[in-house]
Formats: sequence, C-alpha cells, structure tokens
Amino acid sequence: MLSTRVKQRLAAFRQDRKGVALVEFAVALPVMLVAYLGTVDVTQMVMASRKVTQLTSALADLTARAQQVAPADVNSIFDAAQMILAPFSSTPVKMVISNVVIDSTGVARVCWSSQRNGLALTRGATVALPTALKVPNTSVIMAQASYAYTPITSYVITGTVTLGNAPIYTRPRGAQAVGSASIEQVVRTDANPCPSFS
Repeated sequence: MLSTRVKQRLAAFRQDRKGVALVEFAVALPVMLVAYLGTVDVTQMVMASRKVTQLTSALADLTARAQQVAPADVNSIFDAAQMILAPFSSTPVKMVISNVVIDSTGVARVCWSSQRNGLALTRGATVALPTALKVPNTSVIMAQASYAYTPITSYVITGTVTLGNAPIYTRPRGAQAVGSASIEQVVRTDANPCPSFS
C-alpha cells in the first residue's frame, strides 16, 4: 500500500492548478498557428485574384480606347497592365488580348490576337461569346489573364493555384469602321481589318 506521505503528495498534485494555462496554451498553439498562417495565405490569394481581375479589365479597356494598335502599342498595354500586379511578381502572369468580330450571321471570329506568356488565338477561329454580345456587324475586345499563385506559407493552401482566366469583354470606343462590312473595330497595323480573315 501507498504510504501516507505518497497519498498526500498525489492529493496535492491533483489539486494543484499551477501550469494548467501553460498546458492549455501548448495544446491550442498549433491550432492557432495553422489558423493564422491559413488566414495569411487566403488573404494573399484573394488580393492576387482581385489584381488579376483588375489587370484583365485594364487590358480590355486600354485596347478598346485605341483606333489602331501596332505591336509596340500592344506591348505597352501589356507592360502597363502588369504594373497592376504589384507587389506580386508579374513573372507567372499570362495575358491575351483578342479583337473578335461578329459577322452579319452572328458568328464571332478572331480578327487578331496578341499574347504575353500565353497562347494567342488563331486568326479566323470561332469564339463562343455570351449571347448579349453577339450583335451582328460589331466587334468586341476580349482580354484574358491568368496568374499562377504560389502561397507564402503553404500550410493550408498547398501547391500552385491558377487565378483568373475568365475573359472580360469591352466594346471598342475609338474604333474605325473598316473592312468590307465597315465593322467598327480596333485595327491592328500588321493585320488586315476583318471580316477578311486571311
């Protein structure tokens, strides 16, 4: 049997509340750290996603303001739009600007397309547009951007997440009525106006 002295020590140990807060903190600390780091990752990802949407909108807007664009102008538009990503790195961003012409039958085709780190659409390729944009004998600027986001801590969100890639459409505002059908469009100086897709 246990001696009286050992029984007293065990009883005192059971009643002693010193260090309980430390034990509780040690149990809660990993959960709090994961929650904090997850909040940091999610917040950064949401900020990057918003910037990609703003970048895509800027691509469409800057292009739609022009009457015509040369390859150097398109590069300047890409450069200007990339600045929106700051403080995020602009290296993993893919951008595509396309001028889409809707012919008299409502078929949307690519007149010209430019890219940076992405894949330009083929001239003459058909494009699926929202029904509201398929107005015959018009054109639309379609911009797309995607961003390969890598989380800072990777505790909650692991791996690379692709943000964006949803097209934004804008009607040309300074366009010229050119081509055989006199469709208002932003003319690319190194390509024939549409609906001629050759």
